[in-house]
Amino acid sequence: MLNTYRSRGKLLVLLIVHCCYLVGCASSVLVQSDFPTPLIEPLPVNVGLIFAEELRDFQHHEELPQQANWTIDLGDINITMLQPLFESMFVGTQNVEIIPADAPENNTLDGILRASLNRFEFDVPVTSDNKFTEVWMQYQLDLYEPNGELITEWQVSGYGKAEIGRTKKTEAVSRAAINAMREVGATISTRFAQQPQIGFWLKERQDAHSIN
Repeated sequence: MLNTYRSRGKLLVLLIVHCCYLVGCASSVLVQSDFPTPLIEPLPVNVGLIFAEELRDFQHHEELPQQANWTIDLGDINITMLQPLFESMFVGTQNVEIIPADAPENNTLDGILRASLNRFEFDVPVTSDNKFTEVWMQYQLDLYEPNGELITEWQVSGYGKAEIGRTKKTEAVSRAAINAMREVGATISTRFAQQPQIGFWLKERQDAHSIN
């Protein structure tokens, strides 16, 4: 009987230590930053903006081998980057709720742009030989006619890298994510109109405005 109690006691201690280990190895990152407004000539169209719910509330959860359970929160910073970016890209924008945008106040829209984040990957080094964290992200922009007809889907990728140095790994992951988002923002602002279907849509809208 004494041995049974001792065995149970050892098992309880092991469970407590294991739980403490899991709690101590949880890493949480809240990515926050400001982004410069791109100095570009706005495109002569009015666009409705939809930010997918999963974009607004985006959290990435992953357990890295030999490391920790990671939670990376990007929700607010997605809107912080994309809202002013789109406002600078078009002569007019307004947030809309659904596609198609049938409300009377949406009659002046030339199109609807829906943004989502469909891929997030990151890497944190296990040993001190590698001093950099890396982040890969992929956003998707879906452009629609106001009546809901899909014009095109465009996937935009970004890569970010940050040195750990004397900072915490969580801080390095945050900086790497911000660098990846800046690359995404630069790509969207400079290459949006260069996409074939988007270029055709812009030409159609400009011709329609000139006739009216």
